[in-house]
Amino acid sequence: MNILKTALLVSVFASASVHAQGVQPAPAAEPAPAVESAPAVQPAVIAVAPAAVEAVLPANTEVVLVANSIISSDSHRKGEKFSMSVAQDVKVEGRVVIPQGTRAVGLITQRTGKGGFGKSGKIDLGFRYIDLGGVRIPVDGRHHQEGNGKGAAAVGATLAVGVIGGLMVKGKNARIEEGREFTVRTVDAVPVTLAADSAPAVIVASYVPSKIEMTVETDKQRKAREKAERAQGKKAKK
Repeated sequence: MNILKTALLVSVFASASVHAQGVQPAPAAEPAPAVESAPAVQPAVIAVAPAAVEAVLPANTEVVLVANSIISSDSHRKGEKFSMSVAQDVKVEGRVVIPQGTRAVGLITQRTGKGGFGKSGKIDLGFRYIDLGGVRIPVDGRHHQEGNGKGAAAVGATLAVGVIGGLMVKGKNARIEEGREFTVRTVDAVPVTLAADSAPAVIVASYVPSKIEMTVETDKQRKAREKAERAQGKKAKK
């Protein structure tokens, strides 16, 4: 009996051993391939242009004008227009409002020619407006020019040789050379739009210029004006 049990146990053990040797262990699982993460998406940056800004070219702004040609009491007549140009850029907040070279217009308000006895020619200029792309910006300014007369010599000539000799002593025409500069002032406060970029400023469409007088004053008006200017000058000195 014991021999039978022993034989049975040996048989079972051998069978188990053979079974164990025939079964191969499962291969180890290979690691999954690494997955590259997608780069982070940066939000799009949208540049926003700065908005245009409203500004004002103040009244009484100084503007330098330059004569485009010779202006003379010999060649020009009372009431005649003459042309000038802006000599340098006029700016607001660093931006050009009136570019150099912009056309300006003036008027001969008084004129007398040269005459005998050393009488010099005289000419009065009235600066009227700057023409900026069809928009007339009124300006204020005047200039009086006389020729280099020979009044003292004329007196001597009259005493020495009489009236006929005095008539032969001629004065000189009033003459303003091409390129001469004059400073005028704007009359109005001019509203402008300053663009976001470096473009020149633009005058606001609603701007209405002050009245620009393109007629000449009479002698009576001139005398009244000169009298008022003298009175104002005396008052300013006090």
